[in-house]
Amino acid sequence: MSQDTLSAPTKILLAFDVSVFFQRKVLKKRYGKQKTDIWLENARQVFKSIYSLIPDIGGKKNIMYYNLVLATFIMPMVIILKKERFPTREIGEQIFALAERAYNAVPFPLRLLNRFSYYKKRNIEKWKLAAEESSLCKFPADWVFEYVKGGADYLYGYDIRECGIYKFWCSQGLEEFVPYLCLTDWAKWKSIGISVERTQTIANGHEVCNFRYCRQQKESPSGWPPESMPEWTGRLESK
Repeated sequence: MSQDTLSAPTKILLAFDVSVFFQRKVLKKRYGKQKTDIWLENARQVFKSIYSLIPDIGGKKNIMYYNLVLATFIMPMVIILKKERFPTREIGEQIFALAERAYNAVPFPLRLLNRFSYYKKRNIEKWKLAAEESSLCKFPADWVFEYVKGGADYLYGYDIRECGIYKFWCSQGLEEFVPYLCLTDWAKWKSIGISVERTQTIANGHEVCNFRYCRQQKESPSGWPPESMPEWTGRLESK
């Protein structure tokens, strides 16, 4: 069966299985093979039940669609570890470690292409149009954000007023883990070598998530520990 003949749910499940490969490496290192195998055997069933709950935000036409789906890949692991009564911080650390490992595993040529895409005029124009579209609020579960024109220090940016990931995770009783999902952005940016500034996120209790893509190249922070990041408030963290 060719890739083109696969249904959308089947493709999503296959992509989830790829994410499990990295989840296994991260969890096994911390908790051992036996526990990891049991958890991840259950994780696929959990994901199947979650997949049907992913809210409609307009499908692939939405620039944020894959962000929502990719974040959902991590949700079964989080649900399982939460049921095991691990501290929020410990689960958050596994979220970050998973993202860091996955982003760094991407072949360098692809990371390079990803880096250049952030600065292409065509990509910037897409963000402008997407911001205008989001302001129409067609889908309650969608993002709402404003495009920020570039200046002396920034090529462009955007301020997110409503976050689709935050809404969905809150609806599933997982609000306390979203600040760690935010931190995984830093793992991505560091892996591809772009300079971004962000000092606020909705998940950390701020009114907006303020993304600014810098003109001048500088070393990207790692994103961990959380306290090293300006956006971090720790307001939902349990010990």
